[in-house]
Amino acid sequence: MSKIRFAIIGNGYRAMAYLRVGLALPEDFEVTSVLFRNQEKATAFSNTYSIPVALSLNDCLATKPDFVIIAIGREAIPAMMHELMTLGMPMLVETPPAVMYEDLLTLWQKSQEFNAKIQVAEQYFLHPLYQAKLKALSQGILGDLTNLSISWAHDYHGVSLIRKLLGVNFETAKIYGKNYQFPVTVTDSRIGIKTNGDVVTANRARYTFEFANGKVAYYDFASDIQYRSKIRTRHLNIQGIRGEMDDLTVRSLTSDNQPILQNFQVTEDINTLTTYSVNLGNECLYTNPLVHARLTDDEIAIANCLIGMQNYILTDKDFYSFAEGCQDTYFWLLMQEALQKPNITIQSKQQPWNS
Repeated sequence: MSKIRFAIIGNGYRAMAYLRVGLALPEDFEVTSVLFRNQEKATAFSNTYSIPVALSLNDCLATKPDFVIIAIGREAIPAMMHELMTLGMPMLVETPPAVMYEDLLTLWQKSQEFNAKIQVAEQYFLHPLYQAKLKALSQGILGDLTNLSISWAHDYHGVSLIRKLLGVNFETAKIYGKNYQFPVTVTDSRIGIKTNGDVVTANRARYTFEFANGKVAYYDFASDIQYRSKIRTRHLNIQGIRGEMDDLTVRSLTSDNQPILQNFQVTEDINTLTTYSVNLGNECLYTNPLVHARLTDDEIAIANCLIGMQNYILTDKDFYSFAEGCQDTYFWLLMQEALQKPNITIQSKQQPWNS
C-alpha cells in the first residue's frame, strides 16, 4: 500500500485519535497538517509534534493531502462539509454528519450536486472481533438472521451495528423507545479508575426496531456509564434459524443438524499487546495486517477507516458511504423522538439517500 496522506480538521479527542494512528504507522500514513482556529493551541501542538499546523483551510489544503478528516464540533460539521464540497476535496467525516434533519437533507442534496467524494468514519464494525463476527454471519453459520439484542454502542453507532449484523440496508422500520434512570457506582473514566464510590444516576435507553423485512432489533444501552465501567458490561446476542451468537459463544447446527458449540478466541501479539487474530473454533476469521504497531482495537478500526477512504478515492468503492451515514443519523433522530413519546410507534420513511 502506498503511503496515505491526510489532513485533520480539528484538534479535539477524536481528531487526536487519527493523529495517534498516523504517528504509530509512519510507513503507512502521513499527517500533512492539523487545522487549528486558535493560535495558542496551535503553538502548544507544535511544541509537542513535528507536524505542520494550519490556521486557515487554505493553508491546510496547501499541504496536498489525499483527503481531509473532519473531526470538529457537531454543529460546525455541515458548514465545513459544504465548503470542502465546493473545493472538490474528498472528505472522511466524523459521526454524525449533522444533528438536524434539515441539515442532513441539505448536505445530501449538495453532495449530489457537487458529486462530492464523502465517506463516514463509522468504525465499530471494523473492530477485529466484529470483523470476525460479520464474516461468520456472512458464511451462514446461523442461517437466515431474524433478530438481535445489542447493548454495545450508543445511538448512530448502535444503528450501524444493527444494520450491519442483521443485513439491513435502507429498509423502513417502526421504532418504540423509552428511557429509564438507575443509580450506579462510578468505577472508570477517561482519566482512569475511580475508587471513591461515587454514585450517579445513569440513563438507560431501550428501543425496539421492527424492520419492514420482518427482522427485529432490541437496543439497550446506558451511554453515560456503559463504555467505561468495571461493573456494567456490553453484550450482543444475534439469532438465526440455525443458531445463536451470544457474545463470544456460538451455538449452531452442522450440515446434518447436529448441535455444535464454538467460541471466539482472540489472540494478542505478545510483543505489541495488540489483537493479532480472531478464531471461531479452528477457523481463523480475522488476521490483523497492522499487528506490528501498538494499536488498540478502536485504533485498528480507525486505521481501517483511513485505508478504506484511500481505496474509495482510488476505486470509488465505498467502505462506509455517506448514504449509510445519513441513514444511521436519521434513525438516531427518530430514536430521540421516540424517547419523547414513550412506547408510541415512530415510523421511518424512505429518504432521498435510499435510492
